[in-house]
Order: sequence, then structure tokens, then C-alpha cells
Amino acid sequence: MSAHRLRLRILSVAAVLIALPAAFVAAQTTEEKDTLPFIAVTAIVRDASIDALYTGIIDALREAGHRDGDTVRLRFENAQANAVKAAEIVRLFEREGAKIIVALTEPSARIAVAERLRVPLVVAGIGPATAEDLRRKRKARSVTGIINAERYDTQLALIREVVPNVRTVAIPVGVDDQADEEAIRSTIAFARSINLIIEQLPVSVENSTISARINSYAPDQTVVLLDKRIFPEAPVEQIIAAAEAANLTVFGSDEDTVVHGALAAIITDSYGTGQQIGRLVALILQEPTASRTQMQPAEPSYVVINQDTASRSGIEIPDTVLAHRGRVIGWANIKGPHPRDKPAAPKPPPPLSDKPKTGTANPRSKPPAQNR
Repeated sequence: MSAHRLRLRILSVAAVLIALPAAFVAAQTTEEKDTLPFIAVTAIVRDASIDALYTGIIDALREAGHRDGDTVRLRFENAQANAVKAAEIVRLFEREGAKIIVALTEPSARIAVAERLRVPLVVAGIGPATAEDLRRKRKARSVTGIINAERYDTQLALIREVVPNVRTVAIPVGVDDQADEEAIRSTIAFARSINLIIEQLPVSVENSTISARINSYAPDQTVVLLDKRIFPEAPVEQIIAAAEAANLTVFGSDEDTVVHGALAAIITDSYGTGQQIGRLVALILQEPTASRTQMQPAEPSYVVINQDTASRSGIEIPDTVLAHRGRVIGWANIKGPHPRDKPAAPKPPPPLSDKPKTGTANPRSKPPAQNR
């Protein structure tokens, strides 16, 4: 063999030896990634709400020490409003060895359950009735998740924390339509457990009147809770104006009511619910038996506070409340769909009656079902 050929062969062998470690490392890295727990997420569609849920999941997993490509493999697949594709996605997830499948939205959850997968299933974006139906269909297989259940305890707990001396919570109810009696019963039951008394404050939307009872409440012991779930058509500005005239503080159940003058409300949003899902997934990774736990109601995500109302009323918001993702509204900084300037409250409406009757008037017609 010539010296030239020998030199070429030596160089070829050396090149192979040099390349081997890099190829070995690349193969090893790919193999390691394939062995990471695979968390698969799907939804029938993808919109801003779903994106917020997914972002919350990612952030909660990171807080628990799980990063995509580091300790877990995380993938989201959108079915693009196609039920057939949604079923194919969950079957693919199972074939690829998903450790946990997360199904966001009711259609995706129902499709995943119908596939009778053996993979632990975490669902979200469903109501209590759907949750019970899915657990029954899933039978012994692992299914848990976060449900969109109405919670009438959280706002009362916020009231107790912000104004601990309050004894009575007056809740406006419509006299023109039937009140949500189940919601009122739930509110009364929890209020009793924290030593609060619930009183219904009759309001007529048709006649733009509020019960004269509002002027009989002691301001240092009473607040008004304007809950749009109980009274969807509530005349917000008029109720707030009447409460201000009676020196009563108003709490709300939604952000818009706070924008219009209520002191505070505790809100459940998609990002916070996503964080709750992420924490549940992290728990299942650590303790697989957690995949059989009862469905959990979505927890409140943040507190919104009207700074103007707080300053005017002299109420100091506790640091414990502000720490709960507290968001303070300042009138000058309001943008988007909310008014840029503080809404002008109308004059207090005339009283409904000098001697109001107990409870609410009989309904003339049952209102259409509200979207909750």
C-alpha cells in the first residue's frame, strides 16, 4: 500500500472516530427526551380563552419544576372544530405514550372519554352536570379536572376579609322577574358559616326603584353585594348611587361593576384556571393516584379593586387581599371596552315603597336561562 493511500485511510478512520461521540450524544439526547413524561393537551378549538388556559398550565408546571424538554414533554393539538380529528388526536396521544391527557372544552372532554383510553384524563371547561356524566361513563378509569361551578362563597369571604366588622350583606334582587332561589340559598348557607346575615334588597328595573330599606341599614355593619349571577339585569349605576347616598359600600361579582364604582370583586379567569390545571397535572406526575380525585371547582384568580372608591370610603385593602393577584383600577388609566373616565352616577332612585314587604314580589314571568 502506497504512503498516500495509507494516509487517506488513517484520516477516514480518524474522522469516523471523531464523529462517533457527537452522534452518540445526539442519539442519547433524543432517547432521553423520548423517555420524559409526555403531557398531551387538546381542545376542540383554539381561541384567546384556550390560549390563556394553556399558558396557565405551562406556568404552573414550571413553578412545580417541570419544563418542556427538560423534565416533561408538552404538546398542544387543536382539533379545529372537527370531532373526527379530535378523536384521532387523543388516540394518537395514547399511541405515543402520553402520561396524562388534558382535554380543554366540553366537546374535547366528551370525545376523550368516549375513546375509553387507559391514560389518566384531566378535563376542564365543563360544568358540574357534565363532570358527573363523564365520571359515570369513564367508570373505574382515572378522570379528574377543574369544573366551572358557580361559587357564592368566595365573594362573601372577600367581604369578611376587607371589612371584618360587617354583620349584614344586602343583596339586590329583581322584583320584576323570578330570582335565582338556588343561588340565594347557597349564598345564605355560606354566609351563616362565617357569621354573616343575608338580606334581599328588592329592586324594580321596570320602575327604576329600590326598596326604601336601603336607608335603614347601619353603614358600619352593612354592605351591598351586587351579584350579577343572582340579578343579571341589575341597574348597576342606580344601585351604586343609592348605596352611596346611604353611605353603604358596594362589592361586585364582576369587573364591570367595580369599574362603575363598586369597591372590589374577586374574579375567576382562564389563566388562573389554567394554573389550577397545571398544579393538578404536576400532582398526578408526583402521585399517580391523584388522577382519581374528585373534580375541583375553578378557584378565583384575582381581586380587582376600585382605587377611587377605596379612597373615598376610607377603606384600606389588606395586604393579604392585594397579594392575591390584586389589580387596582385607576380611572385615568382605564382603556379598552371600559370607560376612560369615571361614569357619572345618576341621582338615587325613588324608594320602591315606604313599608317594603319581606322578600320579593311574585314573578310575572320566568326570565330566559342565563349563560353562566
